[in-house]
Amino acid sequence: MSAKSESGITVEKTLHKKDAFVLAMAYTSQTKPILQETVQEGLREFNGKKLILVSEDNGKTWTVTGEDNWEEKRGDRTAMRDAGNSHIDPNNGILIQFFSEMEYGPEGDYDYFGAGADGTPLQSRTGKIFYHFSKDEGKTWTPMKQLIQNGPDYDAVHWADGIYYEKNMGFFGELMRVTQLRDGTLIVPICFNLLGEDGKMIKLPDRFGEVIWPIEMCATFRGRWRDDLSDIDWEMSNHVTISENMSRALCEPAVAEMNDGTLMMIMRGSVSARQTLPGVKFFAISRDGGRTWGPAVPLTYPDGSFVHSPGSVPNLFRCSKNGKVYMIANIVPEPCRMADPRYPLKIVEIDQKYFWAIPETETVIADRQEQHPKFVRFSNWQRIEDQVTGNPVIYMTDDIIDRLFEDVFPGGTFAPDAYRYEIKVPD
Repeated sequence: MSAKSESGITVEKTLHKKDAFVLAMAYTSQTKPILQETVQEGLREFNGKKLILVSEDNGKTWTVTGEDNWEEKRGDRTAMRDAGNSHIDPNNGILIQFFSEMEYGPEGDYDYFGAGADGTPLQSRTGKIFYHFSKDEGKTWTPMKQLIQNGPDYDAVHWADGIYYEKNMGFFGELMRVTQLRDGTLIVPICFNLLGEDGKMIKLPDRFGEVIWPIEMCATFRGRWRDDLSDIDWEMSNHVTISENMSRALCEPAVAEMNDGTLMMIMRGSVSARQTLPGVKFFAISRDGGRTWGPAVPLTYPDGSFVHSPGSVPNLFRCSKNGKVYMIANIVPEPCRMADPRYPLKIVEIDQKYFWAIPETETVIADRQEQHPKFVRFSNWQRIEDQVTGNPVIYMTDDIIDRLFEDVFPGGTFAPDAYRYEIKVPD
């Protein structure tokens, strides 16, 4: 299936893998089209495995090379890591892999920070970021190492400004991406929960004057290789806090470098029905390479109207094929709240001088069809840039809120299959 907009962008959709969800996707070589993915299989029956597959022909054929089942027992806790995300440094060919780790207690997982949440679930207090790297295209790896801010004040417990193990967490998830600046600096965007002077997570009043939600905010790490390429030194930016009209969170940030070197960071606004603003994406600007960021403000069109978007992950990236900056996100035609609807999914060009979305470039990638249930979600994709064509490509499963497959199975027409969407942008 393919679709084309007046912008000249063409979207081609092909089946990637049936009954599967792609958790991670990345190239492992700078010079060869070798892809590695982590796939959750068996969605229909909730009994599948997390498999690691490799393709040496740019995704045409795949071979299973193992399972992703890492966990570590720590007393009555279990530490688990996500599927990770990878980045190849084009200046030295080194493959870097990042993982977010959390600890789980005997009670298991928690759903979300709902109304009245006290901010004490174990996962929200134990999140750390780890990384290792490979100089031979993923055949061998350095030992895993925790990402820790440079300086005498930081260690494995107090591992970054405002982040402490056992008090709050920092998160760089598998849907997020490293941005490498033209001067070689690595930018790793993170989100984390804000702590007060008492060491507990801060909550702010909502538009009804009630205090409910623990606050989440964003920042970036600047990474520079040491001269001998033995490790990366990390410097943390200031904290990008939520707007005064919000009462919950900024999270899942993505960064792109503009033509003049300015950095733009797009962030998910984790909206609730109780905050003043409707669902929008926020952005902040840095003019010193990600060391400091300005305030978070809503993303708009040139006429000042909001780019309406539910609480869902955005991508922001500079396309090497044409030098343009694009955002991929759920963009909806009217104001919304909470995390739905997550359709349609669109790509839109971002103006590199004024930082607004250019409306005539908005192009639908995927939208709800007749066979889809009301709460279908086109979100939580994996994005790469095709090494052969230079086009952005996402791998995405048409998902349902809370994965309520019982609403459409058996006998339903909806199937949770993973698709490959190649977004063919102009030269």
